[in-house]
Amino acid sequence: MGRRDRERMPAIVPVRIWGTTREGKTFTEHVCTVNISGTGARLGGVRAFLHIGDSLGLQYRNRQARFRVVWVGSRSTPTGTQVGIECLEPHKNVWQVTLPADSPDFYEIVEARPRRYQRPARERRIDTRFPISGKAYVSSLYGGSGVWAKLGDISANGCYLELGHPFGVSRNVSLLIKVPHAEIEAVGVVRVSYPGTAMGVEFTMLKADDRRRLNELINYLQEVETALTLIGPES
Repeated sequence: MGRRDRERMPAIVPVRIWGTTREGKTFTEHVCTVNISGTGARLGGVRAFLHIGDSLGLQYRNRQARFRVVWVGSRSTPTGTQVGIECLEPHKNVWQVTLPADSPDFYEIVEARPRRYQRPARERRIDTRFPISGKAYVSSLYGGSGVWAKLGDISANGCYLELGHPFGVSRNVSLLIKVPHAEIEAVGVVRVSYPGTAMGVEFTMLKADDRRRLNELINYLQEVETALTLIGPES
C-alpha cells in the first residue's frame, strides 16, 4: 500500500458514502471508518465494487467532502471490503484531526463545533446530523399524492432525503419518517433542493409524541456514535 505521508489514528465512526461505480451503478452506504488521518481514512464494510482512482462523496456528522480511492482490500470477505481513501478537498478537514508533534504514538481528536445548517445568516441555527438508514413518505402539505424517499441523515431539526424528483425550495411538506423501531410524523419546509438527487427539509411542527420519539432517536444515535468512537494508540 506504500508509505503513508500522514500519521493515522484508530477511530471507528459511522459515515455515509455515495457515488457511481465504473459499471454505472449508483450507490449509497452507511459504513464505518477503521482509522483516519488529516487527509484520508480506511473504511470497512464497503459493498460497492470500487476501483483505485474512483471518487466518492463522504459525510461525517455535518461535514461532507469528495474522496479518491487509493487502495482496495480483498473482495472475498462477506462483510464487505476495506477501502483506503484520500480527501480531494483537504481544506474542508472533515475529521478535524490534530496529530501531536511531540508524541507520534499517541493521538488526539479535536471535535469541531457542529456545522451550521446552510440557511440565510439571519435564520441560522445549530443542529448535528446523524447518518441513518430509513425512508420517508413526502407529500405536499396542501394535498396531492406523495412519494417515498430514502432517508440520508436526520437531526433534531430536520432531515436529508434522497429522491429523483425533489420538491422545490420553500415548499411546505408533510413527512412520515420510518426508521427501525420508530415512525415519526412531521410538517416541514424544504430548505435546499438538488434536482435529480436530494433535498434538505427543516421540521417546522411535530406533535408532542412525535417530538418525543424524535428526541429518543437522536439520543440513541448520539449514544451509538459515542460508543463506536474508539481513539487510542495504534497497535
